[in-house]
Amino acid sequence: MEISAVEATPPPLQPPPPLSSFPSLEAVEIELELGLKKIEGEEYEAAIRETVEEVGGVLLFHMKAAKDGAEHWMAAVAFETADGREIAIIDLPSSGQGVSVTPVSQSELPIATIAQAYAGLAESWTPPTHEAGPSSMAM
Repeated sequence: MEISAVEATPPPLQPPPPLSSFPSLEAVEIELELGLKKIEGEEYEAAIRETVEEVGGVLLFHMKAAKDGAEHWMAAVAFETADGREIAIIDLPSSGQGVSVTPVSQSELPIATIAQAYAGLAESWTPPTHEAGPSSMAM
């Protein structure tokens, strides 16, 4: 049996996805850290907050919700990356198995749009920083 050149040629490689579709290093670190922790009872909020702060992020809000018939802790977080601010959703099942951290732009969870709006609102509450200059000095 002879193989033709068309059959022997592998299909062309697809280009890699754009870098923006990869999770940031901070998101991966949060996912790994929460996946390693043994969390029980009411420790979820503290565990999420501490893990997010360890990577330089901010916990925007968290909630307990039902998803697929099981309880999940979900949290909206924000952190600075090389490309700017990233807002992500942490989905941590109460079983402790299968934690995920997903950028809001890729999340299908309903709280993703709430997280983006809340982050924008919280940013508007932050006063602008001014550098001290000659005009700000008392005379």
